[in-house]
Amino acid sequence: MRILSLSHRLTGQLVDNHHIFNAPTVADYKAIVVDVGGVANTIQNAVDSSESYSTFADLPVINGTPADGVTGIAASLKRRSLEFTAALEGGAVIIIFAHPPMAISGVSGFQGLDRYFFLPAPTGLSWDEHLLQGGAGTTFSISEPEHPTVDLLETYRRTLLYRCFFDERTTGFAGNARVIARSEGGLPIAAEFSVLNGRIIFLPPPRDAGSSIVSDESKVMVETFRALLGNIEEYPPVWAAKVDIPGLSELTQEQELRRAAFDQAATDLTNIDSALSDLARIREVLWRTGDLGLGAAVIRCAELIGFKATESARETPLLNDGNRDLHYVIAGAEEAVGMGPHYRLRARLDQIIDSELRVPRGLIVANGQRLTRPEERQRDLSESLVIAAESVGYAVVNARSLFDAAIAVLNGLSDEKQALLRDRLFEVDGVVDFTDLLLEPQHSTNKDVSITNTAT
Repeated sequence: MRILSLSHRLTGQLVDNHHIFNAPTVADYKAIVVDVGGVANTIQNAVDSSESYSTFADLPVINGTPADGVTGIAASLKRRSLEFTAALEGGAVIIIFAHPPMAISGVSGFQGLDRYFFLPAPTGLSWDEHLLQGGAGTTFSISEPEHPTVDLLETYRRTLLYRCFFDERTTGFAGNARVIARSEGGLPIAAEFSVLNGRIIFLPPPRDAGSSIVSDESKVMVETFRALLGNIEEYPPVWAAKVDIPGLSELTQEQELRRAAFDQAATDLTNIDSALSDLARIREVLWRTGDLGLGAAVIRCAELIGFKATESARETPLLNDGNRDLHYVIAGAEEAVGMGPHYRLRARLDQIIDSELRVPRGLIVANGQRLTRPEERQRDLSESLVIAAESVGYAVVNARSLFDAAIAVLNGLSDEKQALLRDRLFEVDGVVDFTDLLLEPQHSTNKDVSITNTAT
């Protein structure tokens, strides 16, 4: 057993210390430690060019498109995400020193990047700001005295500084989490989750995680992984394999066949999990808010009606339908969406007009009254926002309309009607209504998924 530690310095012959760019293939390890705060800092340093980095194969890392002799930050990080998934599929245990979710900006070609980009989650959960809440404290109590990580927590009890906690009210937390430790006030700050065929264990970090080596922590970390993985670290002599046992050969062959079938089943399950997450994200456009949560749902719905999500030269989000760009801003609110997104979009459009001497097309996707049942929403857009869109000349589409359009595509909406949906976003100044375009008969049995768009 070897331990891969990313941005958390440990000692010992069994430990491989690396950063996110120069580490070997993550999937080659069963025991992995990650300080997500340190990883995020490394990525930001690479983006800012305040430090230079190379891969394990000595390829320089640049913030751009990979080419001969160099690789891109985005390409490296996307590869890491696949490697962490493969590691968990292979039964790895990953210890995460937790920090609150936070966007990482400036990575060319990687929109929506955040601190937990690399880490798969149990079905129905996301490592986002709804589950992981920012907070700080220095004391804790153990909830699971028999858990193998308890001794590890005790090694830095006096220097602990937790940065976040889990919101137990989040749907799916209770059914997936095994709480290991809580703050003095009872908030979960350490928990274990089963993900794919492996385990992810979130721990609060030491106050100065990564800046100094704590020898006691390093020794206990090795023992912790041995307990978690059930690894005795003792290997038979060469001659032992030649000692014949009746039936052993046949069972070995059967094991190989079963393992191959299991691997195929795991691959199939991963594909199903991915497809399920992809579809479930469409529904999130009706209730999420924020650039990360609502943004991912908006992009998925837009992709279904024929757009491609990309970025401008200024690294601001765009929707492109092949020949035309939409500069968009998203906003969610528990009441009507006000003028906030208007000011953000107007500033972005004015910059383009000033620097490029052209008039770009703008769009606001608004998820007003987001906690109200969609069919009961009566005033999800403020009157001032509607008037501003009509006078300035950009489109506003509410989340219900975008959801209904996406569902219509899944139910077989024609390519011609999809093109008209896109055209309307480019041509209508003010609130865009798709109702007339979604009335054609559908051929799928899944007709009651869509939500009828009501007047704003």
